[in-house]
Amino acid sequence: MIALRFPMLSIKCVFVLALVFLLTSCDPFSQPESMMDEYLVRLARVLEQDLPAPAAPVLTKLPDKKERTLSIPEIDVNMLEFLSFYGCELQVVVAERNSILGRVMLPINRLRYEVRFIESAKQCLATTDDKKTTHILQQAIAKKSAVLPAVFWNAIWSTEEIEQLMTYSKGYLPVDANSINTIRTGLQALVDIKKQIDNKKFDINLDHLGTIQQQWLYSHVAGKLLKSAQLLTLRLNEATRIIDKRLIQKPLCYKQRVTPQAEILRSFFFNIYIAKVQPYLASVSQQGESIFPLLDKLAVLQGENVASDEFQHYQRTYLDTQSSFGIWQKLQTAIQLHTKSWQHLLEQCGMRPGVNS
Repeated sequence: MIALRFPMLSIKCVFVLALVFLLTSCDPFSQPESMMDEYLVRLARVLEQDLPAPAAPVLTKLPDKKERTLSIPEIDVNMLEFLSFYGCELQVVVAERNSILGRVMLPINRLRYEVRFIESAKQCLATTDDKKTTHILQQAIAKKSAVLPAVFWNAIWSTEEIEQLMTYSKGYLPVDANSINTIRTGLQALVDIKKQIDNKKFDINLDHLGTIQQQWLYSHVAGKLLKSAQLLTLRLNEATRIIDKRLIQKPLCYKQRVTPQAEILRSFFFNIYIAKVQPYLASVSQQGESIFPLLDKLAVLQGENVASDEFQHYQRTYLDTQSSFGIWQKLQTAIQLHTKSWQHLLEQCGMRPGVNS
């Protein structure tokens, strides 16, 4: 008898899960793309307007690794050879770099090596009185310090982890997205490290850098936000055109007397736009504003270091939230124009929110 109960329980569990999936899949407002499509369809129906042909979202992917890798000048071979025989901690550091594994370092390990080299060289400098050794150590420290910002940049932007953080292949930001505070905290920690390096302060703790980048492998949140921002911009602009087309026709209400169609419109405005669409707009905007300014700061280069043209275009378009032709300003413009169109339409019937009729 006991053995027969387990199949029944399994069947019930499968049925419940299938029912939950069916109910979710039938709700057009449970997914960003279907939500915005449904919003357009219902808006056009309520206003008795034709539905515009939807524009397909087009996004430029993160440039190839070659286009987001800075060239790092190597230290003079003779200088390295001298330092490899000098009897202090620096000797060990240089030997590790000259090993087979050291020559094929990942960007993050290259950063760790350069920081360790500078710190070890400074310690050696404090223990020597030899003029030649002092001069060589000073030269080595100066050269390594000069290239460290570029090494740090590569440790962020030329990695597989950043590709996963920025990928578009994982879909849109969910309607019920979880907090991205962990990603934001990690990015802020990297910005703080970058400030130290830019200010020539090399006593840096890089222990948590690997953990931060591991989170990027499974988050994909930046790419999801960009994809959502593009979708929202396109669909809001299409919805605005529907409203604007209705605005140039006969007023919805005569002398602001509310008609049955106006009542339907008001219900649609509050139950669909305010209750469904607007919270998602706010979520995408707020989460984008919480991480993209940090990503943009991490992309900024100082001195003679210059990123490729492809990366600079990507930065201005997708990372810089203040760029006039960037995706984030386009989203804010779309939201503002859509809000104004709604206000003008509702004003025809004295139904504009916050205004007494």
